[in-house]
Amino acid sequence: MRVNLSVAIVAMVNNTCGPSSNGTLRTLECPELIQYESQKCHEYKGEQYNWDSKTQGIILGAFFYGYFITQLPGGLLSETFGAKWVFGLGILITAICSLLTPLAASTGEASMIAARVLGGLAEVI
Repeated sequence: MRVNLSVAIVAMVNNTCGPSSNGTLRTLECPELIQYESQKCHEYKGEQYNWDSKTQGIILGAFFYGYFITQLPGGLLSETFGAKWVFGLGILITAICSLLTPLAASTGEASMIAARVLGGLAEVI
């Protein structure tokens, strides 16, 4: 579940294609593999967000801040309650946070970051 957004964010952002100097369109994700197209870019049916690369990095990195914080408490909780219950609860909370990703993204950047941190906190628990 850690990787889901890393793959999906490519389609979520609003800068997947742009015009070049000669009027054709080119993809911007892999500049060394520039593909010129005579037609318009592939239409994306879902909602797109105007997140620059810095914002995307903060959103993707937010998961690992939560993940880092709960390493030690997660181990202590497993010793106390048993690994099966702690692991199951952690995966359940992370799955719920992943399901709420579209809602959090449409609400704003802050709620998206909060959902990612919460998912990271629960991943280790």
